[in-house]
Amino acid sequence: MTTKTWLMAAGWVVAGGLATAGTVTNAVPKQTIVVTANRVATPVTEVGSSVTVVDNAQLASKQEQTLAEALINVPGVDVVRNGGAGSRVEVRLRGTQAEQVLVLVDGVEVNDPSGFGRGADLSQLPVENIERIEILRGPQSTLYGADAIGGVINVITKKGAGPLAGEVSAEAGSFGTFNESAAMRGSNSRLNYSVGASRQDSEGISSASEKNGNREKDGFGRTEVSSRLGWTPVSEFEANAVVRWNRSNYDYDSFLNGSPADSADHAEAERLLLNGEGKLRLFDGQWEQRLAGSWVDHDRNDFSAMGDSSFDSLLKKAEWQNDVHVGEANTVTAGLELEEESSESVYEGMGAVDRFERQTARNKAVYVQDRAKAGALSATAGVRVDDPDTFASETTWRVAPVYEIPTVGTRVKGSYGTGFKAPSLFQLYSLYGSPELDPEKSRGWDAGVEQDLGERVTLGVTYFMNELEDMIEYDAATSKYGNVAEAETKGVESFVTARATDDLTVRASYTYMDTLDKTTGAELRQRPRNKGSVEATYAFTSKFRSTVGVQRVGEREDLNFATYQVETLAAYTLVNLYASYDVRKNVTLFGRIENVLDEEYEQVLGYGTPGRAGYGGVKVTF
Repeated sequence: MTTKTWLMAAGWVVAGGLATAGTVTNAVPKQTIVVTANRVATPVTEVGSSVTVVDNAQLASKQEQTLAEALINVPGVDVVRNGGAGSRVEVRLRGTQAEQVLVLVDGVEVNDPSGFGRGADLSQLPVENIERIEILRGPQSTLYGADAIGGVINVITKKGAGPLAGEVSAEAGSFGTFNESAAMRGSNSRLNYSVGASRQDSEGISSASEKNGNREKDGFGRTEVSSRLGWTPVSEFEANAVVRWNRSNYDYDSFLNGSPADSADHAEAERLLLNGEGKLRLFDGQWEQRLAGSWVDHDRNDFSAMGDSSFDSLLKKAEWQNDVHVGEANTVTAGLELEEESSESVYEGMGAVDRFERQTARNKAVYVQDRAKAGALSATAGVRVDDPDTFASETTWRVAPVYEIPTVGTRVKGSYGTGFKAPSLFQLYSLYGSPELDPEKSRGWDAGVEQDLGERVTLGVTYFMNELEDMIEYDAATSKYGNVAEAETKGVESFVTARATDDLTVRASYTYMDTLDKTTGAELRQRPRNKGSVEATYAFTSKFRSTVGVQRVGEREDLNFATYQVETLAAYTLVNLYASYDVRKNVTLFGRIENVLDEEYEQVLGYGTPGRAGYGGVKVTF
């Protein structure tokens, strides 16, 4: 499909779709409150940055099983998986690297310091017990420091509220898949609690593409346990604690002779997340303080034909955040962060064995941001200074205004910010690393407009651009990591949302993206120039609901490591169907068919993807 055809299709979505009241997308309802954009609760209409919220209703309507699946149709987001269930998943925002995206769970960072690039593996994050996901695009280092060049993904879990309630569910389907989960939550005048557990098992598919003769299935299993506890002894103070434990085992296929091929490779991974915080409100809530500490441990063991490897890391962080409300129209947010990360590993690959004892990196940071509102204009402006012990201090800043005209339902918004990403411990201290590495740096801006058409329809379009320099890549000429690359990404994100009738909701989005590797003059690999989706949810009766989703991903370039030639991956279209039926007030049957057309496609050259698959299950609430 050509770019012209894509743009014509997008025009039809906006124009013709509205004429038939048949479009909706990842826009956020106007009354929604988001917390990730400013680290304080803010109406979405007063946020200048591009933000998308995927709420629990959307997750339920499509029976999502992993965080990666929940993000597939978000504008400006690319999700790439190396094989079937359990395979590593990379998520990129606006064409930036997956390692340049900060991933949080209830505000706690889950990027792995032991990873080659310190990215987060979203394949290990299920969606059970999740209230909503906030996706904030564009440089966000001013509030979040390193790793937020592309943006921030914040997973917010459910908080107990009201009388004791719970749910259990079980599902089975294609590829020998079984999923089970249970949760319980509630609250009283002083205490709120929420606990959940889930288990996922699958015989899987071959991670290496079957079209190349690979037939061995790569299985997957994962257990997750989570809890969230809150205590409010007096109205001026509250304490919260979060515990999440995750353990998984999965098979995968390694590169043999330059391409993925069947192998007996497998891995085990475990993560433990602990977080505690206290919140104090003084002077009738005009000064709010938050003191928090987190502890996240990652362990991973790989058993491969290339050799056995192990990775262990620990990330500790302490935060003190102050929000001072100057009247009703101005909030000053200032904070101090202390972070320490450490990692040790034994890595067998690239023809050598790399062993290094535990290495540690520390960082101190201070930030301040002012959020003000004057009439129809809302704006935020902030600055941050990071002082790490591995390189010179970094100063980042950001501004994000939005102008709202309520009488006509128009919002004009934009942002400009700088960001940086610190080298990972592996890039600094491994056999292939260099302690002389500088941080990656970025500048990014966006500008857009959102328009409400009555109470039921909202559409929007945003232009964005990112410039990245001093990017860290492995340099084959020196067998070392170096600051050897520069890149640019730019494009347009568009969406339309509408509730056509009380029973019909439809979502649609389209992203056009142009990328450039300034070092080679080529496009960045695995970034589609065109990507779009349409989803429609219809309530046939008060008990029976169904959703149909269509996703189109355009051509992408990828590198064939066997020939070191760039190849073009074909565009593909996926059609998915979902349905649920309330047998009784507290019993729901659900099912879905994924890849209805049995499309053959690749997200990564040489890696397999599932064909047509069906799943069904039951959910009981009490």
